[in-house]
Amino acid sequence: MTQGTPGPAYTRHHWAKSDRENPGRIHLLEHHLADVGACFEALMRQPTIRQRLATTGGLSDLDESLVARLSVFAALHDIGKVNMGFQTRIWRDEDLPGKPKPGWAGHTDDVVPVLTDEDYTTAEWFFAALGWDDFLTWDDCGGETVCAMLVATLSHHGRPLQLDGGRSKNPAIWRKFGDLKPEDCVRRIGRLLRLWFPSAFAQGGSPLPSAPAFQHMFLGLCNWADWIGSNKAWFPYVDTPCDDYIETTRERAKKAIDAIGLKLSAQRRHFEGVPEFGNLFGIDGSPNAIQETAHDIPLDRRLVIIESETGSGKTEAALRRFARMYEAGLVDGLYFALPTRSAAVQIHQRVESFTRNLFPHNAPSVVLAVPGYEPGADAASVAMQDYKPWYEDPHDDRPWASRNPKRYLAAQIAVGTVDQAMMGALQVKNAHMRAACLARNLLVVDEVHASDTYMSVVLEALLDAHVGAGGYALLMSATLGSTARTRWLHHGRKDGSSLSEAICAPYPAVSTSDGTDDNLIPAGENDQGKTVSVEASPTMRDFADTAKRALDAAHAGAKVLVVRNTVRHAVRTQQALEELAGDGDAGLLFDVEGKTTLHHGRFAACDRAMLDKRIEELLGKGRQPGGHVVVGTQTLEQSLDIDADLLITDLCPVDVLLQRIGRLHRHKDNDRPDGYATPACIVLTPPDNDLAPLLTDGEHANGLGPKGYVYEDLRILEATRRLIDEHRKWRIPDMNRMLVERATHPDALEAIAEEMGEDWQVHALNTEGGEIADNLHARGHTIKRDKSFFEDNRDVLFVSDEERIRTRLGDDRIDIALDPPQPSPFDSSNSIDKLAVSVRWLPSGDAPESVTPSPTDGGFTFAVGEKSFVYDRLGLGQAK
Repeated sequence: MTQGTPGPAYTRHHWAKSDRENPGRIHLLEHHLADVGACFEALMRQPTIRQRLATTGGLSDLDESLVARLSVFAALHDIGKVNMGFQTRIWRDEDLPGKPKPGWAGHTDDVVPVLTDEDYTTAEWFFAALGWDDFLTWDDCGGETVCAMLVATLSHHGRPLQLDGGRSKNPAIWRKFGDLKPEDCVRRIGRLLRLWFPSAFAQGGSPLPSAPAFQHMFLGLCNWADWIGSNKAWFPYVDTPCDDYIETTRERAKKAIDAIGLKLSAQRRHFEGVPEFGNLFGIDGSPNAIQETAHDIPLDRRLVIIESETGSGKTEAALRRFARMYEAGLVDGLYFALPTRSAAVQIHQRVESFTRNLFPHNAPSVVLAVPGYEPGADAASVAMQDYKPWYEDPHDDRPWASRNPKRYLAAQIAVGTVDQAMMGALQVKNAHMRAACLARNLLVVDEVHASDTYMSVVLEALLDAHVGAGGYALLMSATLGSTARTRWLHHGRKDGSSLSEAICAPYPAVSTSDGTDDNLIPAGENDQGKTVSVEASPTMRDFADTAKRALDAAHAGAKVLVVRNTVRHAVRTQQALEELAGDGDAGLLFDVEGKTTLHHGRFAACDRAMLDKRIEELLGKGRQPGGHVVVGTQTLEQSLDIDADLLITDLCPVDVLLQRIGRLHRHKDNDRPDGYATPACIVLTPPDNDLAPLLTDGEHANGLGPKGYVYEDLRILEATRRLIDEHRKWRIPDMNRMLVERATHPDALEAIAEEMGEDWQVHALNTEGGEIADNLHARGHTIKRDKSFFEDNRDVLFVSDEERIRTRLGDDRIDIALDPPQPSPFDSSNSIDKLAVSVRWLPSGDAPESVTPSPTDGGFTFAVGEKSFVYDRLGLGQAK
């Protein structure tokens, strides 16, 4: 740099954003602060979003002074970037003023010693330059609320800022370096804030709400505003100071909010109303009993639970309620949460069709909130790009919310997995933003149950946060017990009803709560009633016998589903079936592209899509006549629209069994072969129908008992087995309530343990102890929204092991890249570039970024450390 020649802009002005490819191209700090402040202000112009934030503060609305004050805090989110440890990150050696850089620093943790007065010298000028005394007048709690709001905005990177035990003071980074003086920049920003948001500093404005929940919701919205304001396509870089920049960025913020799909004024203005039921779903017919009952529930009820048998139209009931709530202005959109990825993919198309009918002109995009999948893609799917805070492709024409999993909940309408919503309640990065995005929409959770204590506690926390912010939720289940229903309706309260009282509760039904009492409204018949013949067969380990039963039924023209609890037993059943099948039986076995196979979760995404499509062709509505056998696991019991004449299933908890039975005689207009006019279910049980050995046996557990790790509570399994013996005919849905309560109610489980003796009583204690541990574990992982970012700072901090939380929430699989990608064993034109492998299979739970596979006849093999794996038409398995 020659004498008299101005240095690069970043040596003369504080910067906030730097171009990844050209670091010398910058966006000034004051401009980025204005961008985010304007984006927050634009979010507050959206009525539902503003109302949700107001509700967390105990207010009916936010006046202009409060909106301005919150926008000031949002603008201050990156104030820590004034330090020279951050500013000199992009400086070159030739930019240095004859002395070394002051050292690397961030802009959040490194500002903490200033906030806490540990670096007293810096704190003195910092707060004076900012004009902090004016801020303190916004607070009627002695400054505590204002301090909490500042900590909240500085936590915008997705995790709460820790105020003690973190960075040591570093006064050097806050001193003048070269031509830049942090104090001068802070003073200029303080003056600009008063120009940008004058009503924030006017006399007599409303005090900031002191409720901690308000701070948490603000953080989520601030985080959201920062993501929007960091988009270079919407907010191009400006590297020279401009006093009237705020006017430019306000217009850009309005356009960005519109581009994302958050501004709904035009959509609501052109909304033509909710169509009639048949037109809404593109069908002939009128609503059934459960759909009418759900329709009659007042729209202002925050939480509604629909309980009805599988296939009775709960999805349509939920979507219709959303349409009416949108029409009433109570919600802006919808997040439809399913238990699995495949279930979400299956429902997505139905929601798309519904959305087009509800919005015949310019229907909003329906985001598929499943990482790694993209709606409309081919069977191989399309991987989502990661969010890059430095750059966002301006040519990416996908909806903004669909470009990254952290943004999914920002979509107006999305279908995805329940874990995406639950991460808004857990201590994972950007959780507050997820919850804030979700707050404006109706949250629908399908197939809720209470068999997993950890997931139940997390869902409870999610509902508390969502409803507490003025949001609305709807839960659906075919098999919900009274304990779980009471827990969700009353924020964790235990159910006090006896077993007999629980059994007498109506079913199907819709329930809500007014805060004190349940309103359980009977729905009547849904024209889905059926009587199922149920028998127990102590042949769980006899794969040849199971294969023969299935093949004999297929010879008679029946469509047969064989559902095993574990992939291991499913594969062995498939192998036994293939050994038994004769030369003329090939057409009776499930196949994809002519390759005989089975259905489970250890297939690559492209192959799983083909499996799902093929099974619905063979067993879906309008299926072709003729016998067929499909072997699989729990993947067959949810969301797939399939219809079997005969079900052969492993013993499982009664609520799961009812889900599986829901695949029997699902479509009344399908033809049935002779001998299968009545739906029949064969339940495979351990030898001699004796479950006691499963208290200690893991080798033959097949997912049952404490060593089986799938359905661990043997009391529930024993109760289910007894119900099968006692009732050979199950009338669905008339008996659903009785069946579920007698196998899950605490009174029923206590009686079984008492009757079965000491070993079972020990098992009961161990099971209940595990549930208590899971409960405590889950509560330790959920966000404490009743705690302040300032006064209770230690309580709001996130645990360090985020990966463990994510693993516990979803499955335990890790994606491993295949280099080079391999052809699908079913269709060589489809390429497999990654496979999900259970961490339990990996040495020390570690996974390499990629592996080199070796092609084989019909598939490929690969190794991770000393472990070898094979992938072929039977899916992923460990090599022998």
